[in-house]
Amino acid sequence: MTTVVTLQDLSAEQIRVRAESLGEPTWLAERRVQAWEFFAQAGPPEWRRTDLSGLDAAGLNPTDEMVVQVEWDEQLAVQGVVLRPLRQALTSHEALIKRYLDAAVAPLEHKFSALRAALWQDGIFIHVPKGVAVETPIRVRYGLPASGCATFPRTLVISEAQSSLTLIEEFACADQDEPALAAPISEIFVGPGSSVRFISVQRWGSGVYHIGGQKALLDRDADLEWSSIALGGRVQHIEAETTLKGDGSRVTWHGATFANGRQLLLSAPWLRHVGHRAESFMEFKTVVNDHGYSVFDGMIKIEPQSTATSTRLEEHALHLSPQSRNDSIPGLKIDTNSVLKGGHASTSGDIDEEQLFYMQARGISKADAKRMIVMGFFSPALDAIPVEALRHELETIIEAKI
Repeated sequence: MTTVVTLQDLSAEQIRVRAESLGEPTWLAERRVQAWEFFAQAGPPEWRRTDLSGLDAAGLNPTDEMVVQVEWDEQLAVQGVVLRPLRQALTSHEALIKRYLDAAVAPLEHKFSALRAALWQDGIFIHVPKGVAVETPIRVRYGLPASGCATFPRTLVISEAQSSLTLIEEFACADQDEPALAAPISEIFVGPGSSVRFISVQRWGSGVYHIGGQKALLDRDADLEWSSIALGGRVQHIEAETTLKGDGSRVTWHGATFANGRQLLLSAPWLRHVGHRAESFMEFKTVVNDHGYSVFDGMIKIEPQSTATSTRLEEHALHLSPQSRNDSIPGLKIDTNSVLKGGHASTSGDIDEEQLFYMQARGISKADAKRMIVMGFFSPALDAIPVEALRHELETIIEAKI
């Protein structure tokens, strides 16, 4: 595939030939072909709140060019930490990748998941060996090679038993003259007794349609801290999930979404409880301004085999203009009788006029008061970012949207 070939011009045979020409193993080429055949015959997913009418997906150019920037302490390699392009890792760690690739994000769930599985170009592979603590954050930033293109980056993280890791995954580019598609996959496997802090930041420029799949799988006594931040793009549809598979696993998940202009930003985060004594807490904060539209479609799913579950999901939204809109759809599905505690909640409204009056009475302008309230509202997600420069960049973006 080159930049002169559009999605509508592709065939399963072309995908197979390309995989073989790149030296990919047979099993991967077969997975790609299977995913493409599913994509070609599947109808569009029934997403009632995601408007893709402005995106001519068939006319997009999937490109082999990848824009990836990585910041990490290369001395970690001495401890056995592996960080390399995913395509390179297919040569050095094929058995490990074959075991974990597609084991979290289902490739044939719908048309776009199949498209991602068929066409991912490259990305980052991270492997943290047993007992190794990665003290310095690893930062991976994906960009767009050109306007009007389709990019399919992929992140695969395997954190072995008793290890620890902080990963910052960013999606960023300048405003686009033509609509572009970013369709990433992120799979994170948190081993027994290990700890992962994952910060995902979407701050594409205007014109980008972001259709992503993210999933973390937690083993016994594993711990995950996840911060999801969505600020950019024209349309976002992210399906994200934490599966608490292992006994005693835990997740704390904070989100921050700000939609303004005519952005449509949808997040569909799931907490799936499978193991015994698993604990989870999710809190998303949403701000909408101008004609911005945000959707929170969150769910707690407690499977039949799960016992002694403790979980809670919350979403809170602030409206800064009467034309803005936020749909909050928290859900709770329980298929077991063994639940210690479980609940969900949602609030939505304007900034409290009494708060504004109180601050103005103490000499703070109304504009500064709104800014301070919004920044404080987002603080749980922003405070989790360990890189000060990135945190300041995001604060600047948010302040410009208020």
